[in-house]
Amino acid sequence: MGFKHWLTLGLLLVTTEVTLCSASNTQYLQFMHKQGHRVALRGTEIGRISGPDVTLLGCGRLCGKHDCKLVHSSSVHKICEIFAEAYYAVSLSPDPDWDVGYTPAALVIYQQWTLVFRTQKEISEPVYRTWMDTGISHDEPVPNNFPPACLRMFDYESCDRHFRSHILDDWYGVHLSVIKNDTEVAYIIFDGSGTDMQSWFDKANVIDSTWFSGIKNDTSLFVPTDIKGRCEEYLCRRFLFYGPYVGCWTEWFYLMIVDRDSDYCTYWWHPSSVYKAEPAIAYSPTSGQASFGKGRDVPLADYADAMAVYVTFA
Repeated sequence: MGFKHWLTLGLLLVTTEVTLCSASNTQYLQFMHKQGHRVALRGTEIGRISGPDVTLLGCGRLCGKHDCKLVHSSSVHKICEIFAEAYYAVSLSPDPDWDVGYTPAALVIYQQWTLVFRTQKEISEPVYRTWMDTGISHDEPVPNNFPPACLRMFDYESCDRHFRSHILDDWYGVHLSVIKNDTEVAYIIFDGSGTDMQSWFDKANVIDSTWFSGIKNDTSLFVPTDIKGRCEEYLCRRFLFYGPYVGCWTEWFYLMIVDRDSDYCTYWWHPSSVYKAEPAIAYSPTSGQASFGKGRDVPLADYADAMAVYVTFA
């Protein structure tokens, strides 16, 4: 059944839809139902009930009285617990004794930031094509069959696609996050006011970063820094904070995404730097520039697992 079944809260539980209501007050709560799973990690419990009459329906009623987005309950263990986080912000584990219910997400929100783009490494799908395709939208609401692993920055090994929001050109602040081993290893925060889905990614708009001093003061960076980047016959690099470049054997960068399954310059790269598939999210693991070159006088670049772009509207 998975994510296909609606759990509806009400006086009667039917196969696809239920409503929670009373004579004096009517409240409609729409929940998704995932059987045979429980919340395993990262959930903040904000309420619970226990007893012989515990059901997922009753658990949903409890959720409706609180600022709750996620529940799990067990008729075997006679317990219901409700959580503050959205379903994509926790880890679920298979357990036949438990069922999970959650509210569908219109937007993917982490604290004050709204996720508008997330790319996954090595899935053989170009990043830039998804970024630019205005016909693609994975939110408002998030489709029921969209993999939660592709919405989070941990437990994402099963993610098989990029995420793109419909609000890519409407924002105030922009937070670009580079993720490796479930951890943010680098970031850039931009002033996005007055910009669009391309122009925000500019050195002049940077207000904070892991590489802040270098980015703001580095006169060797290619200007303008660019999402579109360089995509030619023999190489394709996107999201470039990059430079200088005088040949494959001398190239330095803070961030770039290799967006093709081959790159002309790999012949000159350190053997450990050759990537497996596109996209490859390359970044500097220090506060300065990095390189893929052999024997360079800057640290060796590393590859991330994912990259996310969040926005704020005020």
